[in-house]
Amino acid sequence: MTTYLSEYAHFTNKHDLDAVTRQHVLTHWNDLNQTEQAVLDMIRRYSVKYGAAHLKHETIEKAIKKSNATVRRAIRKLEKLEIIERIHYIRPVMSGLGANIYVIKPTNDQSKLNTPKDDEKLTASKVEPAKPQTEAFLSKAINTKDLKRTSPPEIVPTTLFGKMKSLLSSTIGESKLARNFYGIYRHQSLQMLKFSIHEDKGELFEQLAMQALRIAIQTTKLKKVRNLPGYYSGVLRELINKALFSEAFMDYDVAVEGFFYPKSYHVGACATETN
Repeated sequence: MTTYLSEYAHFTNKHDLDAVTRQHVLTHWNDLNQTEQAVLDMIRRYSVKYGAAHLKHETIEKAIKKSNATVRRAIRKLEKLEIIERIHYIRPVMSGLGANIYVIKPTNDQSKLNTPKDDEKLTASKVEPAKPQTEAFLSKAINTKDLKRTSPPEIVPTTLFGKMKSLLSSTIGESKLARNFYGIYRHQSLQMLKFSIHEDKGELFEQLAMQALRIAIQTTKLKKVRNLPGYYSGVLRELINKALFSEAFMDYDVAVEGFFYPKSYHVGACATETN
């Protein structure tokens, strides 16, 4: 049951996915090493069916035969170059952190994918042929009263609060709860944004807020949630913790335990050696 991955996809077919992946590689040819290209290709191959890949680090490590730290560094590099997007995922049933979802992002300039011939065809198609007399006659014969009035285009919300309200309205029909969820997001994000190391992560916190809301709504379809805002608060806190702190020691190839004194090495012994 991986059809949920299509919700995160940017492309509708594998041809567009392959074309954009090639464009990313060509654009960043001098920035990507072989390992980073291998990780990107792994994500591409797993994204062919649904447009997104749900992958464990262990799966990538075994496939390209690299260490956990190396794979994580490669993923961070691909994110930094705006090639992929990493989405933290929580299993709705077990409410535990699952493998990340990886999505290959569109290139900044999609026009690069068009060949000169394609541009010529597009230019030529702009010249419309003259309407034949029969078509002109039929258009006059249509009574404007018979035409159905089309509704104005739907306004897509741009603020986080608007997005929350729209999502709640279209799923569980409780748009009034948006204030509760937005308040929880503000409280948790401001606790982190006050630190200089996280002050540039406002957009990340908004993405995590929407991801947590989708997870909370999806959970209500699988089981009864008595306190939905409370459940949302726990999910958001877990997503933030994983996003900010799960990779704190991944840049070190030495085990974390190696940074501490062994049990047999006492402070007294250290003082003796110093003297």
